[in-house]
Parts: sequence; structure tokens; C-alpha cells
Amino acid sequence: MSKMLYMSSPINALLEGFYRDDVTIATLKTKGDFGIGTFNNLDGEMVALNGRFIRLDLDGQAHVVTDDMKTPFSTVCHFAPMLTDEIAAPVTYEQFTVQLRRMLPSDNMFYAIHMEGRFRTVITRSVPRTENYRPLSEATDHQKVRRFEQVSGHLVGFYTPGFVPSVNVPGYHFHFIDEAFTAGGHLLSCEPEHLQIRLQIFYSMELSLPKTLDYLTAAFTRDAVKDLEKAER
Repeated sequence: MSKMLYMSSPINALLEGFYRDDVTIATLKTKGDFGIGTFNNLDGEMVALNGRFIRLDLDGQAHVVTDDMKTPFSTVCHFAPMLTDEIAAPVTYEQFTVQLRRMLPSDNMFYAIHMEGRFRTVITRSVPRTENYRPLSEATDHQKVRRFEQVSGHLVGFYTPGFVPSVNVPGYHFHFIDEAFTAGGHLLSCEPEHLQIRLQIFYSMELSLPKTLDYLTAAFTRDAVKDLEKAER
């Protein structure tokens, strides 16, 4: 079993509007049982937890994923937590982000993070199915926001160090799914009441580069940091 973090494509391809690739869910399953991402044409948010892969549609509703479905961008790993932490009392989103910053041994490593527990509120978003060549920062202009209240569930995600903004989303990137695996989306904010936290540290990663003509001929002149700030936050 690999101890490396696997990324199916660099985030700069998505930022340019390249929303189709040939990496299948079957391939992802050989690389990990835990992770997040999206599907071709941005057709849903991906959550993988305990080997179960889920697609969350524009309304945040969960659907079963088949092995032949494809992803233009995803990050997965074989989750084997090394560290644990806890949020034992209700906190605001601002307090939550402060605690997140404090729990990492170093800001310069990659981490997989699973949080499970109860939330006062969770706010998520999904973006509509989008054809190629519309930059991600524009595609998210039409995102759909959903609010959950008094809900139990999971935050699945990663921390990426800030020196690789063309490879993955710098900082924290989480997707939420409720405990029944029926609904969720890309996390915008939350107010946890109690969370059990597990972390895995990665010292190496495997990155696949797309073989599409779009990617092979791209110039990549966009400002990745600026576009990600608009698209992902």
C-alpha cells in the first residue's frame, strides 16, 4: 500500500478550464480510499471515505459513483492516521480555523485530515456542470450554496503547503458529507460542536499530468493564487 499522496492532475489545469481527463474512478481506487475532487465537466463534488466514493450534485444530493466515471482533478490516499486531536466544545468558524492552524506539526508538509462529529451549522457549495474553457474562477460565479443545521457528519480533506499553488489548493480544502451519506458539498464554513480529528502526514506525493491536447499546448499564464482565492474560498 502506497504511503504517498496521489493527485490525478495539477490544479492549474482546472484553473484554465480544462474539465475533462481520462483518469477513472477505478484508477483512483487503486491509489486510495480517502479523498476529494470533482468529475468531468465539474459535474459534482467528490468525497471518498473508507473506500466509498460519492458524487454530490449541484443541489448537494449524494449519488453512487461507478468505476468508469472520470475526474479532471482529485486528491486521494490510503488513509492511515498518525495523529489525533479533538474539538470538545462549540466554536465559531473563526475559532475553528485558528484551531486548524495550531494542530499541524509543520506548515510545510502535506496532510490528509478526517473530522467526524456534530455541527451547529455547515455551509457548502456546488458548481453547475460546465463545459471546457471557462476558467474556474468564472464557473464558481454560478455556485449553489446549501446550509445544514444541527447535523452530524464528516469533513474530508487535505492541507497543502503554500509553495505549490499550481499543483493543489494551498491551505485547507474540505468537502462535507452527512453521516448518512445523503448530502454535502465543498465546505465554505462551519460551526462545530464536537469533532474527532485524525491526521496523516505525507512526505512525498505522486502527480499525474494530463495527456490531453489542451494541457499539452497550454501556456499557463493565469495567476494561480489569485484565481484559487476567488474559486475555492
